[in-house]
Amino acid sequence: MPKKMIFSELERISIYEKRVQLEKVKNGTLKPKELADIITKRRLKWFEENGKRILSTYNGLLDVEKAYKLLVINHMQINSNDSKIKIISQGLLRFDSYNFCPYLIACNILKLDTKFICKEIGEPSIQAFIKQINPRLRFSRNYEYIRPYSHYCEEYFHLD
Repeated sequence: MPKKMIFSELERISIYEKRVQLEKVKNGTLKPKELADIITKRRLKWFEENGKRILSTYNGLLDVEKAYKLLVINHMQINSNDSKIKIISQGLLRFDSYNFCPYLIACNILKLDTKFICKEIGEPSIQAFIKQINPRLRFSRNYEYIRPYSHYCEEYFHLD
């Protein structure tokens, strides 16, 4: 029998919201690009309201570190214990994500492929967000290592 997962109230709400969004994509009432645009607008609004102030506390860090801290820790509020980071060079940071992910759970419920959802719906908003820090910043994933096909998601921030 599968292990029963226990979620907090906030996690359950987040899963529900993502499932509703992805159901619309699955049934064709919302195009992936339209959902990506909605998420992008929400992230950019957060950046405008919070990002500049928070960035000022990260003076002296590499831009790839700023991107990780601002997006992952501050905006997404992921516990730093739920990802492993490695600075490979001044322009390249790798992080392996083990965190709670409502999109992963919603994709599992709806039988959607996370490779498609994360690439087409998730990545555009991350790209737009980190360009606010530095227009040369880029985000990428190694889609050979993405959940549920792996036990973590291998992700990168890098400078062009």
